[in-house]
Amino acid sequence: MYRLTWRVVCENRVLLQNNADMDVRAARLWSKAVSQDVHKMHAFVRFHETPGDDGVPRYVAWFEPSHEILRYAIPFFEKRFGNMRWMIATPDGAAVWNGTQTELIDSPGRSAIAREDSTHELWRIYYRKICNVARVNPRMMQREMPQRYWRHLPEAPEIHALLHENPRALHKTLSAESAAAAEDFRVPRAIATTLDRIAPAGDSPLTCQRCDLWRRATQAVVGEGPKDAWLMLVGEQPGDEEDVRGRPFVGPAGRVLDEALQNAGIARSGIFVTNAVKHFKWEPRGKRRLHMKPQLQEIHSCGIWLEREIAEISPRVIVALGATAIRALTGSSLTIEKARHTDIRTASGATVVATYHPSAVLRAPDDRRAKLFAALVEDLERADYFAPMGNTVRP
Repeated sequence: MYRLTWRVVCENRVLLQNNADMDVRAARLWSKAVSQDVHKMHAFVRFHETPGDDGVPRYVAWFEPSHEILRYAIPFFEKRFGNMRWMIATPDGAAVWNGTQTELIDSPGRSAIAREDSTHELWRIYYRKICNVARVNPRMMQREMPQRYWRHLPEAPEIHALLHENPRALHKTLSAESAAAAEDFRVPRAIATTLDRIAPAGDSPLTCQRCDLWRRATQAVVGEGPKDAWLMLVGEQPGDEEDVRGRPFVGPAGRVLDEALQNAGIARSGIFVTNAVKHFKWEPRGKRRLHMKPQLQEIHSCGIWLEREIAEISPRVIVALGATAIRALTGSSLTIEKARHTDIRTASGATVVATYHPSAVLRAPDDRRAKLFAALVEDLERADYFAPMGNTVRP
């Protein structure tokens, strides 16, 4: 932000109008993330009633935002709940409204905030009565109301039960309300099928059945490397050897990658390596299992596991190895060559460096193989350029 301010003042007064500039794009992504966090706080804060010293009830709430947004979010609550006396506490501080003004104080801590009150059962009954499961879009719901917020919602215990209603029981409920719905079993059955593919927070890629790739794969292959790695490499999917051994990039493409990393001066032991898709997709060819390119739906189904790895590792730089990885990380269908010359950042602020997959080097004709390998090494060196000071990993 200091660099961006200096550039606006000293270099270009209209710099902020250039959305293609890397610093401007990063700042806009950060601004968007903060605004989304404020929106989630407005939507998911739930007050709990507690007795006041003067007999007037007080209302308290606990919320854990991703950013320090309390001061920015408070005006909404002052206007919406101006006739109540309340406190909203977060890990970074608390806001206390006395009916006329807000005071910011130190956070009392999660343990000091009531977890529920006598109205919680009413919340749950109300939620069950108004929730029309037949109209729920499960993926949209989880995107707009991520599970990390559920622990603050009194109605949360009802969500899982409602979404996993027996299709026939759901059909009977709908038939009482609508004769048209009673004539068609397909809607509740389709919803139940979709919900079965949504993984709860406690699940892992090792037990994932969100798409059909697990049926033919030996096992899921998860990423490996240090949990504090500054650099993450994302490939397409495991190959035949990876599927058998359960580790990423240990086959022929992995050996090409190891050579490229060595030429770029990066030690593999210091980086995190994973794939966009966790199961091996293949077709039989005699006694061999030949790689098949994953479809868009399969990439999307596996997206939850890649997002969790990125959130857990928090890399500064992510190298996208091939078009599938570029699609999984950015949602765009950029060609590899175009993506190599485009400034890309994730929503978390990580720099994305696009390059060729090592398997492309293996498959390339002899006259092109050296050129692709050189491009791979060059892009890895470019990723190393973005390394935080003191965190470069050398062999």
